[in-house]
Amino acid sequence: MRYHTYPLPSPQLTGRHPHGTTATAESHSGVVSIYAKPSSHAAIVGNVPCGAQLVVLGRQADWHAVRYGPCQGFVSGDTIVLNY
Repeated sequence: MRYHTYPLPSPQLTGRHPHGTTATAESHSGVVSIYAKPSSHAAIVGNVPCGAQLVVLGRQADWHAVRYGPCQGFVSGDTIVLNY
């Protein structure tokens, strides 16, 4: 699966996570689902509680490739707030 990756700046200079940009999970339901593919019809591979920090690896259209602990997949851009 191809997605646009974010540059990896020096964490000492930016305060960012060493693996990329971070984001905060937000959802009215209390959890954000991580999908295997950038689609809400794909299999859910994990769930993230609201307020949790995710590592954002890249983006594909309105979806972001993320890692949360050992879980890696895609979340909708509507369910996270990017931390710059």
